[in-house]
Amino acid sequence: MSSKKGKEATGAARQGGSGGRANRTELLNKKEFRDCFGIPNGVSIRLLEGDAMSTAKSGDNSICFSKEQFNAGLRLPLPSLFKQFLHYTQIPPALIHPNVVRVLMGCSVLDMLFSLDLSLLEVLFTYSVKKGENDIYNFVANIPSLQLVTGLPDSTKGTVGGNESGQEALATSESGWGEPG
Repeated sequence: MSSKKGKEATGAARQGGSGGRANRTELLNKKEFRDCFGIPNGVSIRLLEGDAMSTAKSGDNSICFSKEQFNAGLRLPLPSLFKQFLHYTQIPPALIHPNVVRVLMGCSVLDMLFSLDLSLLEVLFTYSVKKGENDIYNFVANIPSLQLVTGLPDSTKGTVGGNESGQEALATSESGWGEPG
């Protein structure tokens, strides 16, 4: 009977919980979250409540992502383009808007599918990084007709601090995150 309840909770979470897509991770436990987003077993996770936290408080080899970033398409291991972006900008991942995740993951998929050999330079030629009022960083298209990834939700609506659910996921790598490349 308890397994049936677990399946119902998982199903409700995938459907958006209270009806919205943004809340689909709220009801997931660690195992379901790991399975849903393909987090490898060598990466430990903690599902946190509340505002973004400094990774300095969380220990070595820790990095903090919001659940909404996973809903936006973030997957582990991080693609090279995403690692390059984090390394170059030095923006804490918890302060990156989900649309940045969508663009970087979308560019990574385009790069893989069409062997484009996209570099971060080309992405940053197309998009500028802008800091919002709530200290969340977002992409703004320099020339809208040159956007690499289109059809994204409006990045200024429906978020509080860039995290619609107000919950975070902390991922910790036991083997280190590695250098971008």
